[in-house]
Amino acid sequence: MAFRGKHSLALTTSAVALLLAACAGGGGTASGDGRVSGDVNTVNTVNTVNTAKVATGGTATYSITYPISNWNVLNSAGATYSVLDISGVLLPSAFMIKPDHTPVRNETIVTSAEKVGDSPQTIKYTIDPKAVWSDGKPITADDFVYTWRALDPRECPKCQASNTAGYDRIKSVKGSDGGRTVTVVFDKPYVDWQALFSPFLPAHVAKTYGATDTAEGLEKSFNEGFAKSVPKFSAGPFRIQEYTSDGSVVMVRNERWFGPPPNLDKLVFRLITDVAQQPTSLANGEVDVIYPNPQVDIVQQVEELPAVRYQVTPGASVHKLWLNLNARALQEVAVRKAIFQAVRVQDVIDKTIGQFDDTAKPLLSHMFVDGAPGYSDVVSEYDYGVGDVEKAKKTLTDAGYTGVGSKLADPDGKAVPPLRIVVQAGDQLRASEAQLVKAALAPLGLDVQVATVANTIEAVQEGNWAMTVATVTQSPFSATSNIPYYLSCPDDETFCRFNLNNYGNPKVDRLLNEALSATGAEEATKKLQEADRIVSSDYAILPLYQNRSFLAYSAKLGNVRDNSLGFPTYNTEQWGLLGES
Repeated sequence: MAFRGKHSLALTTSAVALLLAACAGGGGTASGDGRVSGDVNTVNTVNTVNTAKVATGGTATYSITYPISNWNVLNSAGATYSVLDISGVLLPSAFMIKPDHTPVRNETIVTSAEKVGDSPQTIKYTIDPKAVWSDGKPITADDFVYTWRALDPRECPKCQASNTAGYDRIKSVKGSDGGRTVTVVFDKPYVDWQALFSPFLPAHVAKTYGATDTAEGLEKSFNEGFAKSVPKFSAGPFRIQEYTSDGSVVMVRNERWFGPPPNLDKLVFRLITDVAQQPTSLANGEVDVIYPNPQVDIVQQVEELPAVRYQVTPGASVHKLWLNLNARALQEVAVRKAIFQAVRVQDVIDKTIGQFDDTAKPLLSHMFVDGAPGYSDVVSEYDYGVGDVEKAKKTLTDAGYTGVGSKLADPDGKAVPPLRIVVQAGDQLRASEAQLVKAALAPLGLDVQVATVANTIEAVQEGNWAMTVATVTQSPFSATSNIPYYLSCPDDETFCRFNLNNYGNPKVDRLLNEALSATGAEEATKKLQEADRIVSSDYAILPLYQNRSFLAYSAKLGNVRDNSLGFPTYNTEQWGLLGES
């Protein structure tokens, strides 16, 4: 999971209905402070803002926040925000996401993708004959086969896949016409089939990491080869030329790119882990584009910068407070319920993103964002986020806890240990949220310790945590996007996919799988709504709010725009310096 999570092809819960601000061009108009507004009801504004004629040549530098320790974006430890940005440039996908959050066939890669049978469900893809990897090897059905097998736990039980939904329902993937036609047959129906193979990995590169015809070989290539090796391959407009000693990535044009030629000569991803320094780097020209978590001080700094444009838009992701169900102190539902009763979500909003966006409000669902089909309030009846300390104290007292309000002890008289909430270093937004949670729980007699860590995903996997604030992506494929977070882990695992806290409920598992097998979106939504309510009754995850995306860039750049699911890097071949070629 990206801890400001999105995926260029992890497709979002609903199309954007509200554009808070958009870049200049394509229907947007700039205000004096660089914030640009457009017609909020026009999808074309979202998809075409900052459209401009640009020159050929030059370099653009994009800031990334998280150091890269795993390059495999399909690996649960690799789907960090930085890797998602970079992979959006390099990896091919059958479908892609537009800024309005609608999935569309990636015409550069596949000339057709359609369902050709219902019993069994059968999908046929036709790969463009011009499509090749940067080493000249053609993109073929073999790449689809490898990606399926690596992401299907039946084929590779130990592959650390970020999401197996859909792949675990495939019966076969076969190529024909020299590998340019791909036929996928399912052994169970899969409503969200358009979410698959977006992106996919090169099979011929996988073989250089070891044999891929066995589960062991798949595991080695997926968990080690693609994870530990800087990608020398690309099927996008740029390829990696250098991974520098300071953690930055330098890209140059991919000479074998088969799509519209890029305008820029070079694209640089510069690592700046201190988000507070990113506006300064933008101001002095060290970087041209920043995409940090929105924080009031960051937004205010950017507002004062000359020759800078920025967007604030409703994001495709949501902030949630996760409770680690493996932690001894949190295995009792009474403690979890009391935590959710004591935290007032509106206070968290008012003291963070509400300072620059007064439309932000508490999220009342686990599985949908506000405005999406299926969204309804499933948390209020369970006292989520009400900020009622007295009610929380009563919950603990009724459950037999003592020392409520001073030093909490469980019904056996054992002291409740400190609760460690882990926060990514340099992420001031989550640090602020963690401090607000700490303050809210102190009156209960709970000792919350905020711990700054270099890599949140690694810290969560290590298990030494009780709480964390993580951002998860919701996609138009609601069943698929919720599987990684709410489907139970196997019995011998305490962390899987993006199920950070080892949540599991057999009823939720059944409903999620029924949603995946639904014959249409309406049926799937009904199943997810039922699961949504059950998740609330388990007090494992506290929804906070729908995230905002904040993109700022030099006014000299054209065709840069926000895409909260597809990432701003979804169209880097169009980026360029203003001016005519």
